[in-house]
Amino acid sequence: MSPVSTWSSGDEATGAPRVTPGPDGLVDARRAAGEAAANASMLTSGTGQLKDGVVTLDEGSTALVDGIAAANTGAAQLSNGMVELQAGTGQLAAGATRVADGVGGVVDQVVGFEAVRGQVLSTIDSALERMKDARDPEVIQAREALQGLREQARTAQLPADAVSRLTELKNGSREVANQLSVPGYAYHDGVYSATNGAAQLASGLNELNNGAAPAQDGIKQLRDGSEKLDEMAVKTADSIDTVRRAIPAPEPVAASSGQAEQGAPASALAPLAAMLIAALVTIGGLALAVAVAFLPGRKWWAVAAGTGFLTLIGLVLVMVLGVSLSPLAVATAALALALSTLAAAGVSWMLMAVFGTKAGLGAAAVITVAEIGLVGWVWKSAAAGAVSSVAAAVSSALPMHWLTAALSAAGNGGSTTALWVGIGLSAAIAVLGLIGVNRTRA
Repeated sequence: MSPVSTWSSGDEATGAPRVTPGPDGLVDARRAAGEAAANASMLTSGTGQLKDGVVTLDEGSTALVDGIAAANTGAAQLSNGMVELQAGTGQLAAGATRVADGVGGVVDQVVGFEAVRGQVLSTIDSALERMKDARDPEVIQAREALQGLREQARTAQLPADAVSRLTELKNGSREVANQLSVPGYAYHDGVYSATNGAAQLASGLNELNNGAAPAQDGIKQLRDGSEKLDEMAVKTADSIDTVRRAIPAPEPVAASSGQAEQGAPASALAPLAAMLIAALVTIGGLALAVAVAFLPGRKWWAVAAGTGFLTLIGLVLVMVLGVSLSPLAVATAALALALSTLAAAGVSWMLMAVFGTKAGLGAAAVITVAEIGLVGWVWKSAAAGAVSSVAAAVSSALPMHWLTAALSAAGNGGSTTALWVGIGLSAAIAVLGLIGVNRTRA
C-alpha cells in the first residue's frame, strides 16, 4: 500500500493534494515538470539503448581482437611459408634447368642416330666395294666382318614413335625449368605474387593487431561513459519525479467550474489531512479501549457508542477537509473509519487479554505513540517526495497506515487495491479485538 498510489492512479508521478484548497498558481510549473518528465523518459530510454548497444559492442570486441590476433599469427606464418616456398622454387628451378639441359642433349643425340646410321652404312658399302676382288685371306676376313657389321647397322633403328616421345620429353623438361625459373611464366610469377601478397597481408594484419588493443580500450571507456550517462539520466528522471510529487495536484474546484487543468482529479482529500484524521481515530480507539476496561458492565454499549462517535467525528473532518467528494467516497470513508476505530481499540484489547489491563494499556499507549510518529513521518515524506522503502514497509503493517491509505484512496480516486486492502485488514483486526474484549485480564 504505497502512499503515492492513493492519490495517483496512473503511471505518472503526481503531487499530493493540498490541505487547504485555493487559487492554483502552479499550472505552468506543473506543465513544465510534466514536459521535463516526458523528455527524461525519452532520455533514459535512449541512454538505456546506448548502454545496451555499447555493452554488446564491448563483448563482441573481445572476440574480434582475439580473431585479429589469430589472423595476424596465421598471416605471419603464411608469409614465412611463402618466402620458404619461393626460395625452394629457386633451388628447384636450378635443378630443373640442369635436368632439361641433360635431357635435351641426350634426346638430340638419340634423334641424330638415324643420320649417323646412314653414314655408317654408306662407309661400310664403300669399303666392301673396294675389297670385293681381294684374295688376301686377311682382307677376306675383314670383308666378312664388315658385312656382319653392316647387317647389324641396317637392322638397328628406333621405334616409329620414339622420336616424337623423346621430343615431348625434351620440351616438357624445358617447360618445367622455364616455369620454375624464367620471369613471365605463370608458376614463377604466381609464386612471386603470392609471396608479396602474403607479406602485405601480414604487414596489414600486424598494423590492425597493433591498433586493436587501443580500440578495445576505447570501447571499454565508451562503455563506462555510457553506463555513467545512463545512471545520470535515471537520476535526473528520478529527481524530476520527486519535483512532480512535490508540486501539489491540480485543484478539483477548477474542474467543476469548466476551467479544469488537464489531469485534474474529480475530488481531493489531502493525504496529510487523511493521516491526521487517522491519528485522531487511533487515539480515540485507545481511549475507547480504556473506557471499556473501566466500564465492564456496559462494555458493549461503550463499544457501540464510542465507535459511532469517533466515526462521526472522522467523517465530519473528511467532509470538511475534502473537496468535491462523491457520496460513494463518503460512504466508503465512513466504513473505513468505523472498522479502523474498532481495529485501534482491538489492538489494546488483545494486549490487555495477554498482559492484563494495566500492562496492556501501557503497552498500547506506547505502541500508539510510536505508530502515530512513524506513520505520520512516512506520509509526510511521501507527500513531499520520496520515502525510505524500509520505513514504508514497516508503516504498511500498522492499522493507522491502513486507515490513512483507505481515506486518501477514497477521497482522491486512487488505488482501489490500497482502499479495500486497508479496509479488509482493519476488519480482521477489529474482529480479533472484539473477541479479545471478553478475555481481558484484570
